[in-house]
Amino acid sequence: MDKVGIIEMKSVLRIFFIVTIILGMLTPTHAQQKTRIRFEGAKSMKNLNINGQKIIRYIGNVRFRHENTRIVCDSAYHNPDDSWFDAFGNVSIQQGSTRITGQTLHYDGKTSVGKITGKEVKLIDDETTLTTQTLFFNSKTNVAYYTTPGVITTKESKLTSQRGYFNRSSNLLSFAGNVVMMDPDGTIYTDSLSYNTQNELAYFYGPTHIFNENNFAYCEKGWYNKKIEQTNLQQNAYILSKENKIFGDNIFYDKSSKFARAIGNVVLIDTVNRAYIYGQKSNFWLDTEQAEVSENPYLMLIDNSDTLFLKANHFKVITKKHENSTDSTYRILKALGDVAFYRSDVQGFCDSMIYNTRDSAIDMYVDPILWNDVNQMTADHITIHSKNNKINRMDFNGNAFITSFEQDKFYNQIKGKTITAFFSKGKAEKIDVNGNGQAVYFIRDGNTLTLANRSESARISIMVKGNKVSRVTFREKPSSNLYPIEKVELEDVMLKGFKWLEAKRPANRYSVVPKDFKEQPEERGNKKRLEILSSKSK
Repeated sequence: MDKVGIIEMKSVLRIFFIVTIILGMLTPTHAQQKTRIRFEGAKSMKNLNINGQKIIRYIGNVRFRHENTRIVCDSAYHNPDDSWFDAFGNVSIQQGSTRITGQTLHYDGKTSVGKITGKEVKLIDDETTLTTQTLFFNSKTNVAYYTTPGVITTKESKLTSQRGYFNRSSNLLSFAGNVVMMDPDGTIYTDSLSYNTQNELAYFYGPTHIFNENNFAYCEKGWYNKKIEQTNLQQNAYILSKENKIFGDNIFYDKSSKFARAIGNVVLIDTVNRAYIYGQKSNFWLDTEQAEVSENPYLMLIDNSDTLFLKANHFKVITKKHENSTDSTYRILKALGDVAFYRSDVQGFCDSMIYNTRDSAIDMYVDPILWNDVNQMTADHITIHSKNNKINRMDFNGNAFITSFEQDKFYNQIKGKTITAFFSKGKAEKIDVNGNGQAVYFIRDGNTLTLANRSESARISIMVKGNKVSRVTFREKPSSNLYPIEKVELEDVMLKGFKWLEAKRPANRYSVVPKDFKEQPEERGNKKRLEILSSKSK
């Protein structure tokens, strides 16, 4: 994104100063004598009377001079009394290194309006050239403009438009109609472009496509401040790069600090990791590839089989380099404050969460709650490990507790200092309890609940089949009590710290994301972008 929208305005700025020469070289002939256009010579001349006007006709190598400006043409009609003249054939206006050429030149001294036409009207100064077919100027109002397609070229840049307008008094340059500005830093395609030479501020209006070597940007309104190298893209704005997409109502970029900000309906897309982050405000630091998203942010993370939806009060994205590689990177996503997430096989709730794309590990902190199928899981700290986009292990550290509803008021419970749960095809198949292990589970005869088992051991291994305990192995100093279900007291089968938190469980994706959720905004102007890219490749 470093150069998106950062198109140098040198060619436009140079043309402005060239056009000011036109505006100053011709002034009304009734002004002071020193401003009069002086006839210097021709091969022949003739006095004419046309419709009661006294006209002087000059033919062959006609030469005029106005102060330090020289005008040459093949022939001319001059009316000194009414202060106008027409020049024809190989018209050339020369002032210093600046030259204007065309086929005809009409200048009215009373109105201070001039018009240069020709199959190819050229305004040349050093390495800058304006080419069009019709160029108007008003030396009194300091305005010049062309109404036929024009091309401005410099050694490195090229600007084309259907119309161009220059106002020396207001320091304003404006271009309209299929404006294309090509520069070493990139190319802008827009409907209208204006530039103030005094404050070096450029505005673009209408659908605007900005290309450079690495990025593409689109907006329907925006500005670029050359003096302080800042860019602002507005209205359906977005930026595309090889690996990322950024959408926002307003996208701002400061080149000197390499800082960007997006405001309003922000969407950040990591196309490599298939991660989508949404919010109303986002900040980016390009040097370190870090970002933060706030104001009702949420996230969508797609894998081949399922999609994770997550919300929080604040997101931070940190980019890291792999220890043994300078090219490969991974990202760390921090979700902070009131975190909730939903995926078909797992749901969660906590105060903060960290996701690492390097190993696909998810860490949950501060009162984390996790649900998997019929199981509710809590601990001081929970880590979810995935392999091939499937959960293969969960680590519960500190006050670990796993609960599932059995029947009526009875719940299966597993408790310990730490618990490690191993999964197969998204379902728990083995649970290892370490430190002060306790377990409560229920035994059935067919569909009838018959016994409750309460066991304790420093280490317990539990095998699970069909979300039911199939075998329990006590590793150290076991103790166990069986209670007939009809005689069991609730306190006998309720472990300390038990809480049933099903009410907090996200029921579906819309418990996390808005109901009008869209995967990504429309890429407005995409058809035109593809047309431009197709034409570039030819």
